Amino acid sequence: MIGSARLFSAALLSLAAWLAAQCVLQLSRAPLPAVAQVQDVAPMPGLMLGHWQAQVDSGAVPLTRLPLQYLGGLRAVPVSATVVVLRYGQVTRSLRRGQRLAPGIVLESIDDQGLIFDNQGRRERLPWPPRPAVTGFKRQG
Repeated sequence: MIGSARLFSAALLSLAAWLAAQCVLQLSRAPLPAVAQVQDVAPMPGLMLGHWQAQVDSGAVPLTRLPLQYLGGLRAVPVSATVVVLRYGQVTRSLRRGQRLAPGIVLESIDDQGLIFDNQGRRERLPWPPRPAVTGFKRQG
């Protein structure tokens, strides 16, 4: 009987020590500010929703849908003086800024992002192709 009372006292003492340690830990930590949860605003459902909101013009020129392929070119300084070689359908042409690719399609400008065409009054961009990865060294000479 005395053994079980001592065991019970030891368990209560251990529990009290653990609770005291938890209180000391909570008091030693700096309080953190409360953070409000931000709820996502879902767009209103409806077919005509886009007609009631103003369209935001980001100023970005959309990518072209013309059947163009960049074959090569000679980059110059400034970039606007660059000469490019393009394949348009089955025709291969070399162009500079301001030259006509086809009826109604003019190479309007050349910048760091690529080529900008005036396609019958609509501006379209053909981005520069990605540079190939360097995989090794070539022996010179």
